[in-house]
Amino acid sequence: MNRRYVSGLIPPSKKVFKDVFHGSSSQKDTKTFSWWKILLSSGIMLSAFVLANNLLTGLILAAISTLFIPATESGWENLLRVKLVPKVQLFITGLLIIFSIPVSIASHHFQLQKEQERALLAQAEKQKKELEAKNEAIRKDSLHHYLKLLDAPAKDIDKSLRLIDRANTFAKFSDEIDQLTNKRNKLRSTQIDLLIKHGKYSDALGKLDDLIVQDKNVDHYYRRAVCYQKLRQPQEAVNDLTIAIELGSSAAQRLYNTINPLRKRIIGYVTRCCDGTTSNARGRGACSWHGGVCNWNDPIYQEYRQYE
Repeated sequence: MNRRYVSGLIPPSKKVFKDVFHGSSSQKDTKTFSWWKILLSSGIMLSAFVLANNLLTGLILAAISTLFIPATESGWENLLRVKLVPKVQLFITGLLIIFSIPVSIASHHFQLQKEQERALLAQAEKQKKELEAKNEAIRKDSLHHYLKLLDAPAKDIDKSLRLIDRANTFAKFSDEIDQLTNKRNKLRSTQIDLLIKHGKYSDALGKLDDLIVQDKNVDHYYRRAVCYQKLRQPQEAVNDLTIAIELGSSAAQRLYNTINPLRKRIIGYVTRCCDGTTSNARGRGACSWHGGVCNWNDPIYQEYRQYE
């Protein structure tokens, strides 16, 4: 049996989806576009862009704007299973706006909290830098104060060394540390000279040991050798003088020759001919071609030093 669609059986007021059933092309209703819907959706979309920093509110407003765009109305109708008449559109809009209010408030509160945290962090960082600058100024002033005291002639070397120890607590950079180290070494060197001058060789020796660990200066080795000599420890003196000679000290060479002079010892004998040559022969005929024998036991000498 043939079936055909008969239009007009359902009154227009009773239809839910007016565009589901279609009659002939002449029976199709032309969908009109309402300018107020377009203006409203444009305004809502513009508000969404303005509130773009609030993501959730912006998304809700963008969703509301799609309710009034003809191109997306059918999608909402299929999703909600209802015809988007103006009353339905306004109802859904109201629901979304009511939902967006607490979301917007919560988001705004969250943004304020983040801004407060950033402000607190910035303030803390600023206070930290100000404190660091203040501490650096105090450090420099303190170091300058001690350096100024150390520039004066040292009447009490021990007191000056204590000042250097205090100043060293304020030294931060390598040039400042090197400056204080040089001042300390000079004061210790002066102190050692005074000890040697007053015959306190044992005291000077201990200080020279500490000084050489930090500063391997040729003068320090030479003075320690002098102390060893005075304390009758020639081998230790020779050891330090050897290092000082390698470092180019002529004074160390002279003292070395004094403590450890060249010596001679006999290591054997030879037959000395009268022309100056030698022979190993011991019997008759020795040196017969060299003018005869002048000395049957001419000693052979070897040079040496007692301390090596």
